Amino acid sequence: MQVISAPSPETTTRLRPIRSLPSRNQAFTGRTALLERVAASMRDGGQDGPADEPGVVSLIGMGGIGKTQLALEYAHRHAQDYALVWWVGADQLAAVMAGLTALASQLGLTAVQPSLLIRALWVELAARDDWLLVYDNLDDLGAMNDLLPPDGGKLLITGRDPRIGRIGTRIDVPEFERDESITLLSRRCPTLSPEDADRVAAAVGDLPLSVEQVGCFLDETGLETSDYLRLLQSQPTESGLDDRTVSAHPGLVSVVATSRDRLVATAGPTAATLLDRLAFLAPEPIPLGSDPAVGPPRFGVRLGDTATAALAVRKIVTLGLARHADNALQMHRLVHTLLRARLPQAEHGVTHHAAEELLATITLGDPDTPESWPEYGMIVPHVRELLSSAAALPGPQLDADGFRALVLKVQRYLYFSGQSRSAVDICRITRESWTERLGPDHPDTLNSGYNLASNLFELGEYAQAKEVDQDVWERRCRVLGMDHPDTIRSAHQLAADLCDLGDFAGARALDEQGWQHRSRLLGEDHPDTLQSAHYLGSDLYELGERERARDINEEVWRRRQRVLGETHPDTLHSAHHLASDLCDLGELERARELELWVLEQRRRRLGEDHPDTLRSRHYLAITLHQMGDCTQARELNEEVWNRRRQLHGDDHPDTLRSAYSLADDLAALGERARARELHRDTLVRRRSVLGEGHPDTKRSAQALAEVPSAP
Repeated sequence: MQVISAPSPETTTRLRPIRSLPSRNQAFTGRTALLERVAASMRDGGQDGPADEPGVVSLIGMGGIGKTQLALEYAHRHAQDYALVWWVGADQLAAVMAGLTALASQLGLTAVQPSLLIRALWVELAARDDWLLVYDNLDDLGAMNDLLPPDGGKLLITGRDPRIGRIGTRIDVPEFERDESITLLSRRCPTLSPEDADRVAAAVGDLPLSVEQVGCFLDETGLETSDYLRLLQSQPTESGLDDRTVSAHPGLVSVVATSRDRLVATAGPTAATLLDRLAFLAPEPIPLGSDPAVGPPRFGVRLGDTATAALAVRKIVTLGLARHADNALQMHRLVHTLLRARLPQAEHGVTHHAAEELLATITLGDPDTPESWPEYGMIVPHVRELLSSAAALPGPQLDADGFRALVLKVQRYLYFSGQSRSAVDICRITRESWTERLGPDHPDTLNSGYNLASNLFELGEYAQAKEVDQDVWERRCRVLGMDHPDTIRSAHQLAADLCDLGDFAGARALDEQGWQHRSRLLGEDHPDTLQSAHYLGSDLYELGERERARDINEEVWRRRQRVLGETHPDTLHSAHHLASDLCDLGELERARELELWVLEQRRRRLGEDHPDTLRSRHYLAITLHQMGDCTQARELNEEVWNRRRQLHGDDHPDTLRSAYSLADDLAALGERARARELHRDTLVRRRSVLGEGHPDTKRSAQALAEVPSAP
């Protein structure tokens, strides 16, 4: 029998403190709430466990997030609470054995075999409760089963693998708070202003390791902040992220490179290739789909068959290369940047194209349906990232077909959801790029131009919208023919431009032609035919044929209720326009009731700040004014005017419509000085935006002349 010797409980090792800790980080910054959580969990155990559960805490997070420094600071702050505090490097099994053997030696334990020595150590620790062990950077949970200490004392673990969190209380370590990043940057580079420190912290995503590295780099190089940020973007591996830290951490470049190499070794080159593709998407959550061959499809990108996808995701997460939460993967922005930078430039084009194909595996709903908008919102950052990075790729690039189809749906989503400013940027990029790569007459190029014009119109840029619409319409007439559905859509959109530029007759001619084409080809009740009739009714309204406009709009509304449903967006558009007709024709009570109903539907479906909701509120205010309730009209118009100023700016045509209506309310309430001031300002802006001859400009001039000067 092998003999294990162990000292009695009265041995002198109980009388002297035993310490083995790395040096304390004198620049440790912040983390107050996290340290308090660790202390509370050590004291009370997990929230769901019994009160006497041993204090075991696992700090989980990506490389560079500050797990080791947090554990080290806790150990130093609370060392006096324990007779024994021992730090064990746990990234390799041999290192764990060496650390525990050294601890056993300090306790005076001996044994013939290492395994027996560890058993003796566990016997010793089980007999006391005055110890704290720290397992730093635990890497292989499976190999550690026999090397976890007994109950009695406290165990603090750090690691990247989320499975480690199954041991004791899991605490996920997040990035620095912004004020913590600024504090550490200022310590390392005292000449950095708080404003510049904020910019740098945002650029490195508040990752503690990188904040430390960059602060030292800036102090040593004296680079201006703007120059450094350009260097970080263009040459991230040369921006200080490869430098060892004061505490001898190898640096983020090394951490990312080593982790990717281990991904190849543990999950194969397919998983590493997938990781590279993900790095060409945005550093935002990437929804993960399911294999449609094994069940109902789940929203998200499809990574392959179930087994391949599960292995890749598991290894990417356990190596700390991305987080997995709410069925989505998310890389830290610097991991994302460094993974992309490590690829040879010649491989960027192929990987970028593969990333487009990967994103195109997502199945999306209709872009005009609010229920689909949250899913669209998740992929917009990735579409934007792929489009913006394409310009830097070497040689001619051709977007994946599926990706182009996805981009066009995203453009429509941004239009329907009221995000036209964002949409215009994407539409301009694609129209220019696709014109060069596919040609100006390619269907995708023309669709992108059509979407660009739609969103320019929503921004009140009617002249620009008309220029684009005219080009798209003429090309579609030549390439597709006059009766093609896309050609007719372009004709109607060009008519809308003409209408808002004051050419009502020109708009009517195009809309009437489109309505005739659709009636002949599709029938009276087809949704597209009803849309044409709706446009024609709007033109007649502007031309002063109010009763005929009312009749057409009412008929279209009735048909749309039957064909599309009562609350379909197109049905609500018809109801809104009908309410406006009724107001002008003096049917005020019915107009008010109808507009109130439309407003409620739009609030529920679109939200308070959607352009259509604001239009309903504006026209309700006009109806209230006509009914003599100028006080309530004034309150409503002022609210809408202020919201439109915030959302669109002071010069947007919709903002100016609200200003005009508010000035009318003020004049009716006797506030003549403010009414004249607002009418005068609106007139000046309309002259600048719409031109002297535009009907709205003329209305402003007439309204100003009709408001008497204040006494």
